[in-house]
Parts: sequence; C-alpha cells; structure tokens
Amino acid sequence: MPENTAKHTAAARLLIAGSEHDADMLYISGLFVPDPFIAIEICGVWHGLLSPLEVDRARKDSRFAHIHLDSPWREKAEKNAWEPNLAGVAAAFLQNQGIQNLQVPGTFPLHFADQLRSWGFSVQAAKGTLFPERAIKSEVEIKQLRKAERLTRQAMCAAEDFLGETRIGNDSMLRHADVSGRVKSAHLRAVIETFLIAHGAMPSHTIVACGRQAADPHQIGHGFLKAHQPIIIDIFPRLVSSGYWGDMTRTYVKGKANADIKKLYRTVREGQDIGLSMVCDGQSGARIHQAIQTHFSACGFVTGIKRGKQSGFFHGTGHGVGLDIHEQPRISVRDDILRTGHVVTVEPGLYYPELGGVRLEDMVVVRQNGCDNLTRHRRKLEIS
Repeated sequence: MPENTAKHTAAARLLIAGSEHDADMLYISGLFVPDPFIAIEICGVWHGLLSPLEVDRARKDSRFAHIHLDSPWREKAEKNAWEPNLAGVAAAFLQNQGIQNLQVPGTFPLHFADQLRSWGFSVQAAKGTLFPERAIKSEVEIKQLRKAERLTRQAMCAAEDFLGETRIGNDSMLRHADVSGRVKSAHLRAVIETFLIAHGAMPSHTIVACGRQAADPHQIGHGFLKAHQPIIIDIFPRLVSSGYWGDMTRTYVKGKANADIKKLYRTVREGQDIGLSMVCDGQSGARIHQAIQTHFSACGFVTGIKRGKQSGFFHGTGHGVGLDIHEQPRISVRDDILRTGHVVTVEPGLYYPELGGVRLEDMVVVRQNGCDNLTRHRRKLEIS
C-alpha cells in the first residue's frame, strides 16, 4: 500500500531522459545532465530525482522546486520486487505520493511504460512534447537564440573570408595558402567549426556541399570544392551554455556563376523575400509555403521526380528553432498557425541534379505585424 494514502486523481507528468539530448528535460530542469534522470510534476510542482553524482549540483543549479536523491527510492523499488531501474525509482516515488495516473512524452521509452503499467499505473502518452508552450519563446530565450545566430553569422563570415582567400587553379579547383593541395569541403567545414567551438558553440554536421552534391539538401558534402559551381553552406550550432540553436544557410559560387545558376539563385532569393514578408502573428504556414511554390512554378522551376531523383522545391519552407533544432511550428504543407514569439526559419531552396542547388535560410522571430530577422546577413552569390 502507498505510504501516502491520499489519491491524486489528476495525472502526474513524468519524464525519464538525459537533458543533454532531450529538449523537454532541459527545458524543465535547466540543467545539463548526460545520463537519464527523473522529473515528475505533481499538482503543478516539479520534482527532480537524481543520482548521488548529480544531486548536489541540481540543488544549486536546477529549476526544480524539489530535489530528491534517487537511492532511497531505488531501495523501495527493490522491496516491492520491482526492477530497480529508473522506472522502478519513479514508481516507488509516485506510489509514496498516492499517484497512479501518468502522462509521459511521446518519446517515452516503451519498456518503462510497459513496466509501469504492469505495476498498476495508468500511462498516457502525449502527442510529442509535454511542453507545447515551448514553441512560444520568452524574451530571455530570444536573447539566447539571437546570440546563437550571431555566432552562426560570424562563422559564415569566416567561411566567406576563406573562400575569398582561395585562388582558382587551371583545373578549376580551389587552392588556399593554408591548405596543402586542393581545397576540400572538409577544409572549409573545419574553418567554420573551429570558430564556433572557440566561441562557445557546438557545431553539428555542418553542410558544405558543392556542385551536384548541393542538389541533395542534407548532403553534408565531401571531396573537392570547385570554382564556378554552387556551394551550399548550412551552419546550425548549439550554444554550450544554454542549449539554444542557431540556423543559417547561404549559397556561394567562387568565381563566376553561369546564367542558369544566377536565375536559380535569383528565384530562391525572391521566394525567400515572399516568405519573410508574409511571416506575422496569425499567418498560416501552409499559405506561406504555397506562395513560394507558386512563385517557383511561375518562374519555370517545377517540382517532381526527374530521372529518378527529387527535383525542385521538395522540402518545407521552415521550422521552429529553440532547444531543438527542428521543433514546432512548421512552415510547410501542414497548416500550422504562426504566433507572436515563435522563432522560425525561412529557407526555400531549389535543387536540380544537373545544376546543383541553391538554399537561403534566415531565422526570424514572429511578431504581431511582421518579424524580426535574427540572421541579418547579406545574400551574395559570387565570391571573387
């Protein structure tokens, strides 16, 4: 029998995750912990259950109203003949509070849910995050996102400078004084990521994709960088201090772009302008996306399968950014409504295997009558 005989009819909210990689846990705990731990909300009050390794730090630095050492609850789980894992620890604590009804995030481990149900708990999964309010950013959060995007912009400037310092060989390959031999995607990626690490941001799979590789939006890029071909650079670092992300994409040509690439770039830039001009409170993400698609089609850039490969504009226009790099809302065929305080990207692109690709991405804060652009970086195709 539970030690606390009062039954709570409302569902407690339960998370079991490490906050290094789970945005919900970082949001509610305010503490980076690499290994999974427990967070429980009871009647609007959050409790953190942590190991001896983390509990004292959590008492000083976390946002939890109450911090508990998990060891005694592990012992109680064993006395109940429950597996003394994190599900067992949570179950012992919840039993002591007289709670049987639980709400968990959609990503909650199935094994833990099955165990809790076998021990008499009712477990209901939310559709995705436990905190849909995360989509609306406070001014404190926007300050962190602004900082992340400023570092992203500075890293893009470093990439531009590096490309500007390269020379074009007779074989149309790029050379640089700091590189032995021909310049590769990895060399430019190292410039970007070294800057970010030195300034307190952690890069993640930075895209430097040249030529035909640029026709695949998530191709990280490899091999040599070539002159007169599009180079997509997509930088999305995470602040080490707070966990908030930046996100920005530019497309460059070292040397001279041909007429087809110039038209592709001009059309994407116009499409991005359409999207940026439409972002405001109450706007439909699907309407923005459709307006850009319509513009692209009117300019002769159709979307579909060409020679067995995706061609045209075949991804969404944008996504929310916060403690996750991709979060709600979306600007896409799905009809999410933008609200003041959302932080979203506007990143249309066009991709054709025979040409390569062009993508331009800015990160903006949705306001009542428009948006604040956090990226604030020039769009320039050719680098001489």
